[in-house]
Amino acid sequence: MDEKSDILYGVAEANDETLPAMRLRAMASELGEPDHMDLDDDTALRVNIYAFGRNFVEECDIDAEDQEGYVLVTSGMSDRLMTGPLDTDVDDTLATELVWNVPNLNPAYFATLRWLAKLPEIDRTWFGQGHTVPMPMPPLEGCPFKTFLFLPPIIRTDRELFDHIEHDGHAIGTLCVHLISDSEYALIRNSEEGLGEFLDLLDDNDHPHVFDPVRRPYV
Repeated sequence: MDEKSDILYGVAEANDETLPAMRLRAMASELGEPDHMDLDDDTALRVNIYAFGRNFVEECDIDAEDQEGYVLVTSGMSDRLMTGPLDTDVDDTLATELVWNVPNLNPAYFATLRWLAKLPEIDRTWFGQGHTVPMPMPPLEGCPFKTFLFLPPIIRTDRELFDHIEHDGHAIGTLCVHLISDSEYALIRNSEEGLGEFLDLLDDNDHPHVFDPVRRPYV
């Protein structure tokens, strides 16, 4: 485990009982020093993003070639509870932050992740495991995929990063962002077993932990 981050702890100590401060302390304790901080100047709907360098093969303890990259972690989405469906029990938490495993510090990744993190508040909706956000056009240059899929992070540290922090009775969870092809989205959407079938395809194809904008579709 990396050493605790003096930068994050220094930011957090000023308001140590606020949700942002508690999230910063959690990141400092579990993830160490950030390689990059992308701070939001939107005071009305602020979502900061922190990038931590990582060897994903080492973290997952698997026998494979190294996969170097970064985990991007939002901080601010869970300041506002998402709007869940009416008259329905919501198993997933309504307080959530997003993570995205990316190969580099491309500014487009930060802008895209921040937009996603703000979308539930803007559209009065919610994200949970297996939820998708289809786009009319690919959101990233050089990547043909245009549907976002949210899944639990595969790395336990990311999955449990904020679950000791509560907002109005909801433990703060995390969802990992994935981009999928039109054919993969059709598989997930068109049958009750579609998501499970797609997850099996990820295993069958040794899907990389780090986002690959030019990977081939699995369907």
